[in-house]
Amino acid sequence: MSVVKLQEVASRSTPAPVLIEFNAVTARFGALHAMGPTTLQVRRGEFLVIIGPSGCGKSTLLNMVAGTLRPSSGAVTYAGALVGGANRDVGYITQKNHCLPWRTVENNVRLPLEFRKTPRAEMNERVAHSIKQVGLSGFEKAYPRQLSGGMLQRVMIARTLAYAPHTYLMDEPFGSLDAQLKLKMHAEVLRLWEQTGATFIFVTHDLHEAITLADRVVVMSKRPGKPKLIVDIDLPRPRDVVDVQSDPAFGAYFKQLWSALDVH
Repeated sequence: MSVVKLQEVASRSTPAPVLIEFNAVTARFGALHAMGPTTLQVRRGEFLVIIGPSGCGKSTLLNMVAGTLRPSSGAVTYAGALVGGANRDVGYITQKNHCLPWRTVENNVRLPLEFRKTPRAEMNERVAHSIKQVGLSGFEKAYPRQLSGGMLQRVMIARTLAYAPHTYLMDEPFGSLDAQLKLKMHAEVLRLWEQTGATFIFVTHDLHEAITLADRVVVMSKRPGKPKLIVDIDLPRPRDVVDVQSDPAFGAYFKQLWSALDVH
């Protein structure tokens, strides 16, 4: 085996360093103990998926990484530094539509690049490519009021894709998409992850989606939510989002995760 091949094998077998760490974090809203204590590490370049019943704190964890919510106790660190305010190293795609109604699709996608003072030629290229990725070619000049709910969500996804953050926080981003487009977006997200080496934390209720995408799946308990099971998804990569579901291991992972969920 060549030196290069030996180096590649060693690189793959060496665990990636920790990028994000939740240290005994809790979330309380008045008298409501919503989440924790939760201790969890996310490795650099990992695709981590979080599942669990409604109200267990899945979105709360994302908000803590983004710096939009501070833990009631405990600490969140990112790249070794305490998250104490807005984390500009992450891109956050939420369940809600945050399109500006007075801007067209392309100008909504352009917004974060304008903040970063991206050169115009590069900006135009990134915007066009991101819009094409989410299947909105032909709607560049449309305004939010002219789009369906699913299309608006795709604008939000394109806006994050355009500026390529080091970490993607995704809170059920494909929940409003039809099945065919959802599969296409799964393939696009996996391609993006493979090409960029970015870190993904992805929240979903869809077990098929979780297994298709994840390196690891974290199952949260009922409120106050905390990790009750963490499963390594040992399926070959790169993954075909259709073919992977016929792998016998896929069904075994589904049964394991389903049995761990507090759904009653």
